[in-house]
Formats: sequence, C-alpha cells, structure tokens
Amino acid sequence: MKTHLLGAYQRMLAIRVAEEEIAKYYLENKVMSFVHFYVGQEAVAVGVCDALDKEDRVMGNHRSHGHYLAKGGDLKRMVSELLGRENGLAKGKGGSMHMIDKSVGFVGSTPILGSVVPLANGSAFEQKYNHKNNITVAFCGDGAFEEGVVYETLNLAALFNLPFLLVIENNLYSVNSKLKDRRSEKHDVEKIVTGFGVKYVKADGNDYEDVYTKASTIVADMKSGKGPAVLECITYRHMAHSAPLFDDAQGYREEDVLEKRLEQDSLKKLKNKLSKEGINEVEFVEMEKEARARAIEAIHHAAISPYPPKEDLYKNLYV
Repeated sequence: MKTHLLGAYQRMLAIRVAEEEIAKYYLENKVMSFVHFYVGQEAVAVGVCDALDKEDRVMGNHRSHGHYLAKGGDLKRMVSELLGRENGLAKGKGGSMHMIDKSVGFVGSTPILGSVVPLANGSAFEQKYNHKNNITVAFCGDGAFEEGVVYETLNLAALFNLPFLLVIENNLYSVNSKLKDRRSEKHDVEKIVTGFGVKYVKADGNDYEDVYTKASTIVADMKSGKGPAVLECITYRHMAHSAPLFDDAQGYREEDVLEKRLEQDSLKKLKNKLSKEGINEVEFVEMEKEARARAIEAIHHAAISPYPPKEDLYKNLYV
C-alpha cells in the first residue's frame, strides 16, 4: 500500500508542479492562448486512471492536462502542443484543449461543453461491439453535466449496456456560476443518473484513496458486464476557470475559499498519510525538486522546438 500511495503522490505532484511551471511561463512570456489549469483536481485524474489498464480509453474536456498526464502522457509533447510546436500531440494545431495520444489510450479532448460525452460513448460502443474487455472514460465538469446531450448519452449507454464511465468533476462552478444559480433546489444528480438505469457513485474528489477505491470497483464491475456508471467527484479548482491566475479577489467563491482549499488539498492529504508511513520531509523535498526540474526541462524543450512548416497548414485537418 505504501508503494502504491507513493507512486500516486508522485504522479499527482508531477501534474501539480507542471501546471505551476506552465502557468508561470504563460505569465512571464505573455502567452495569450486559451488555457485551463487542473491545479487542485489531481486526485480525480490520478485516482481514476490508476484504476485503468493501458488499453482502456480516456477522453477529456477543456481542462485535460491532468487527465492526459495521469493516463501516462508525455509532458514534453503536451507542452509542445500548448505552445503550437510541430512535435506537439496534434502537431501544434490543437493547443491546450485539443490533445490526443492514442499510444497511451488518450483518444482526445474536446472543449465544447458536454461534447466529449457522446464521443466517448461511441468509443465504448465500439469496444463492446468488437468484444473487447476494456472501457472508455469521459471526464466532464458539473456545468457540462447539465447539457442535454449528456442525458441522451446516459440513456443510450444504459440501453446498450455499454462499458462507459462518466466522471463528473464537480468543482462547484461553471466558470464563475454557482450550482445554486444554475440548478433548482430539487436537482439531484443521483436521481437523474439512476433514472436512466445507470449506476451512480459519489466520491471525495479531494481524496485520492476514496476516488481510487471507488473507481476500481466500478471498473471491475463494468468489465464483468454490469454496464455504464457515473462517478461524481466533488473537488476544488484552485485557479481561475481560465488563464494562469488565481481569482479569489472576485469574491464568488463560498465553500472553497483559500483556507478551505489548502486544508482539503489532495496532495497535502496524501503527503500526511505517507509521512505516517515513514516518508520524511527530505524525501518529499527531493521529489518536488525532481518533478519541477522535469517540468522546466519540458517547457524549455517545447520553447525551442520548431513551429509547423507553412506547407503543412492544411494537412491533418478534417471538417
């Protein structure tokens, strides 16, 4: 267990530090491209992806750096894509919100709200049709869950008993809009999901062990033919909806104020657990130093990489 938790901590730390260094680079170099950071939600991506096999597929949304890296992605190629370089995941043409790397089972991310859900369900249909013992996972936010296409997808997933797992990362806001301003008092995610005949499980998205344990059970059930499921993870998004900034000064946060975010930080929780297992502070410092060095190296690698040649402007484009 100690070895497993240590590996999980290192993967979560790698995502956190990479995001911090990328945000720093964006600010210092005035990179104006759209970007949505994953800081604070690492336990969800790592907890879910640790329950998957390499052949299981993952699809993400506009905030998918963490999903990709948790699935075993290449940080250098990811940052190169963010900076529009030829050696990026989509040859520099996709950017932060359009990543793909089928070599690790990350089959795409889409920024249109809720759009990834039916696409991932189609992937799950293909897996069942071809008798593959694997599943497809889609990550979406609480705002995307309110889209009609999500409900249509849950109905189809239940109808065909597909190996489809929808992970809702409920970080309490759709951009800056609070749940209470978007949903009726009687809105109930569990009732909506189970009403379609889909299994519903709720997890503490700020707790790696809770996410991993529940995701593992769901995945095992799905691979034994028990059909689709929704895992709703309540988590905290530490940074602004978009841009490399913190937005506490805007005053819209209620539950997830800075003090609460720091108290419930999934990395802090896992670190405390590992400390009790015998990992000392010197080791933690060294882990962070190594992770930060890898992140800085990846950013430098991307920054000096070439842009796509002009003659490739219309290659690999599908309309």
